[in-house]
Amino acid sequence: MGRERVIDALKRYLKVHGPRILSNVGDQEIVRIELRALFRYYERESRDDRLMDHVEGFEWRGCRVEGDFLLVPVSLIREVSSVE
Repeated sequence: MGRERVIDALKRYLKVHGPRILSNVGDQEIVRIELRALFRYYERESRDDRLMDHVEGFEWRGCRVEGDFLLVPVSLIREVSSVE
């Protein structure tokens, strides 16, 4: 369940910030997003529920965690940010 909330937070983040990110990517295939950028988009299930409790080993549609960053394919950013 925590994984789904991380995915939801990422999608919500990309819908808001995706167009700005895409305007600056150039020929990059992967974008690094700081995990802390997702905090405001993460909907906690309980008071003790934290985003960081669910990101270890997180992988989804080419995304993966590396240190304090989430590596996201530009193709996924294009897809999510273009959905109305």
